[in-house]
Amino acid sequence: MQKRQLDKWIHGFHKASYKTPKVFVIGCSDLSQYQIAVEYKHKVEPIKVDEEPIHFDSLERVKEELVRLGIDKAYLRLHNAYDEFGNEGNQRYSDEELCLAIH
Repeated sequence: MQKRQLDKWIHGFHKASYKTPKVFVIGCSDLSQYQIAVEYKHKVEPIKVDEEPIHFDSLERVKEELVRLGIDKAYLRLHNAYDEFGNEGNQRYSDEELCLAIH
């Protein structure tokens, strides 16, 4: 999903039953960068600018961007690259709620 689409989705007109999209910060145990993704139609799609996923070098930069976008709740999804041959059916990631409060 393009970043501008997410911005319109979050800041557009909404019905009373509107729920904000579930936003994830994707990280992997073998990478030093993070991506922002959003759950759309039961799939997690990375946020892109000009067809390239956005990468951040730290969680603090990701949090700053999420706050700028007007997102008040996100989840850190950590993938374990070293468990690719783990038991079938087990999740290969864990989700943890991120605190986006500005200090």
